[in-house]
Order: sequence, then structure tokens, then C-alpha cells
Amino acid sequence: MNLWVEKGIWDPSLFQNYGTMKTYSKGACLFFQNQPLTDIYLVISGRIRSYLLSPSGGERHLFVVGPKSMIGECNVWSKNTYDYCATTSTIVEAIKIPKAIFQDIVKSTPGFFEKTLQSMSQKQNTLLIQTHLMSFSNIEERVMFILVQLAEAYGQSIGDTIIITIPFTHHELSQIVGASRVSVSNVMNSLQDKGIISKANKNYIIHSLAHLQPETLQLV
Repeated sequence: MNLWVEKGIWDPSLFQNYGTMKTYSKGACLFFQNQPLTDIYLVISGRIRSYLLSPSGGERHLFVVGPKSMIGECNVWSKNTYDYCATTSTIVEAIKIPKAIFQDIVKSTPGFFEKTLQSMSQKQNTLLIQTHLMSFSNIEERVMFILVQLAEAYGQSIGDTIIITIPFTHHELSQIVGASRVSVSNVMNSLQDKGIISKANKNYIIHSLAHLQPETLQLV
């Protein structure tokens, strides 16, 4: 299970006549936690990041969804508010579907309840991974695990190396692993010194995937 849900299960054509196609710039917030749940979003292109906000403004990363994935559907039948925030990581095209219409479509279309449960299950599994990481691993292990996840979701193999094709900063990585930027930078610099990873322009290159898979995280 990957923290980046890039292989969605939904056919966008089934919702095009019931929702509104929207384009969002990078960094646009689709909804905040505790805000009234009014719409569900089906991603057509781009990526959306979900996270929790603490009262002091701190962030706790949850998961990222990509094309053919839903976001906002988890509370459709249980609550009237969103449980987390959702912000675009890139320019995003998405179909915005009103909650009531989404409920009617799922109820009336054969197989849609199963798809909804599968979509919700994907997100539940990512939360279990996050709980495991925060409970049983140190910062170095969390950083290495996330690098493997990025390689699996966005890696391009060239010979024995893997290029992570999406750029990211140490600050963004620190938000995902729940550590300070300085701590994450120290781990990344150490991995580069050991020759496990390197950086070319804005992209990281993994030279030894095996060395990024600590035994403590093999059960995740």
C-alpha cells in the first residue's frame, strides 16, 4: 500500500453529467477540516494532498490522491463535516460533485457501493501506515520509507538507478514524516554521503533501493 493513491478506480465519464469540471491552481485549498461537507471531488489530472491541522497551525500529512481518485467521500454517510484539509499539490482538474448527488449516484448505480468502500479502504490503509511510522520508527527510517514510496509511485528506472520524477523539498518531506526540516535535511545529507541517493537538478536519484528498506518497516 502506498501513501500516494495514484491509481484510482473511478471512471470520470460516469460523473461528468452530474458535477462541475473545475481547474485549481497549485496550493488551492479545496476544503478545511470541520468545514461543512458539501462536495466530493474526482481528480482528472494532478495531485491533491490531505492533512490535519493542529490548533497551533501545525500539519500532519495523511495521503495524496491522483487521477481517477476521489477525495472527500469518507464522511458522506457518517458526518456532515470534513475530517481533514485538502490542498492541491499541482495544478488540478477535478469534477466537483455535490454530496446529495453523489449519494444518489452511488445508491442507484450497480457496483458503486463496492467502489466507494474500496476507495475508503485505500485511505484507511494509508492511515494505518502513518500510525505505524509514527509509532514504531525513527526519523531516519521514516525518511527512507517515504523515499521508497515515492520511488514506487513516481520512479523511473534507468539501469540500476531510480529517478523520482516529481521534485520535492526538505520542507515538504518534513511535513510528511512529522519531523523538523533540519532533521530531515540531516538524514538526506547522510544518505547522499553514503552514496545511497543523489540529486540532479530538482530530482532525487536512488542508487540503492535495498538500503532504503529498513527491516523494522518490512511489515508495513
